[in-house]
Amino acid sequence: MIEATPETRTPTEAVQEAVTDLRKAAKEAGVPFPSLRLDPKPLGEDGALTHLIDTGRINIGTARKLTKILRAAR
Repeated sequence: MIEATPETRTPTEAVQEAVTDLRKAAKEAGVPFPSLRLDPKPLGEDGALTHLIDTGRINIGTARKLTKILRAAR
């Protein structure tokens, strides 16, 4: 089997990798996204394929943790 490289990955493979990386980084930071996934309807307003990542619903505790981390990253 040939392994995909950044140069040979499809856009779908790249966005799936981004979801995996985000899930791992968020978990390591203590901010899990339990509903993190690829958007099931990846079409933009103009009908073009748009790979979107759905972070899903989060509770207030997770929102506060995420806010703290984002502010610290500035």
